[in-house]
Amino acid sequence: MIHSNCRKLRLSGWLKNNHQKAYDTPLKFQKFLLLYEAFSKVSGEKSDFSNLKGYERGPVFSTVWGDYTKERNAFDKSADRAFASSPELIDNERAEKCAFIVSTSTENELSELTHSFNLWNCKKDRILAGEYQVALDEKDFNDHDVNMVKVLDQMYPIEEIRNSRIISTDRHYFVFHQDDYARLTEEQMDTLFAISNSDDELHNPVYVEIDEDGRLLID
Repeated sequence: MIHSNCRKLRLSGWLKNNHQKAYDTPLKFQKFLLLYEAFSKVSGEKSDFSNLKGYERGPVFSTVWGDYTKERNAFDKSADRAFASSPELIDNERAEKCAFIVSTSTENELSELTHSFNLWNCKKDRILAGEYQVALDEKDFNDHDVNMVKVLDQMYPIEEIRNSRIISTDRHYFVFHQDDYARLTEEQMDTLFAISNSDDELHNPVYVEIDEDGRLLID
């Protein structure tokens, strides 16, 4: 039996149908849900922080987690049905932005990001002391959290996201404009992987351009 509400199932279905890899990564899936709700709240629209618990790696919607991990087949089907029945209830621009953030960050980076929210940080001591399923309260989503979301919103313009392609290595996510992506050669790909393995100072996402001479320009 699935216990997740229709809103979370609909969001889950959107991610499953549009970003399967993120959906299949439990931590990224949960961060997507959290970011969508945070963006919704800051936009003054309906949001849902119910059944949100604090864990060492960040906030988790516990009902969704239970369904996703214990009843995966049934959860997948319910998510698909919920999304198919009312896709218009999803803010696609917001969902694309949140999916891009989780798809261009490592799991550790996403944990660090959500640890910065007062929503989690105000219960940090209890969580790290090992207390089980510490309830997180929407009232703790304060002005600091609002400002974080506004900064994220400005950092990731939707047109840039829609015109981007991502190449992932074990450590980094390289973001290209789709025109540059189409020009990538095998040699340039090898260079990217070599850079990823040797440079510890790169921060995801890593934006890359290709100049007229075929050189990779890393921002």
